Amino acid sequence: MPLHRVNTGRVIPGIVIPNTAQRADCQNVMAMLDYADIGRGAGTLHTSGVARLDMQGRTAAGDANLQVQIGGGTVSALLVSNTAQHETNHQNQVGVANAAIGTLNQSMDSGTIWHLNGSIP
Repeated sequence: MPLHRVNTGRVIPGIVIPNTAQRADCQNVMAMLDYADIGRGAGTLHTSGVARLDMQGRTAAGDANLQVQIGGGTVSALLVSNTAQHETNHQNQVGVANAAIGTLNQSMDSGTIWHLNGSIP
């Protein structure tokens, strides 16, 4: 099953709308995401300026909950499906990471929570 980006349409609770400089920090921190980060435990993964990329933990289904945050608010939110976390091929891992980065950007643009489902065939 290929990767699918799904906009839940649910507004991010405690959303922060970044200004131009903050938006650049958010995009920089998103670009730091690596496939291995998706499998890490809860905590801050990367920081850039005022933005940080946090792993919030896992859902009951094992989906990774990634959020870009500024202060106590959230700019972008993404759930990466458990199936996308089991890639063993390096090129596919890069594909999942790139899809996650793109989807985090879509979340920032829309202000809604997104899911990245499926896997790379």
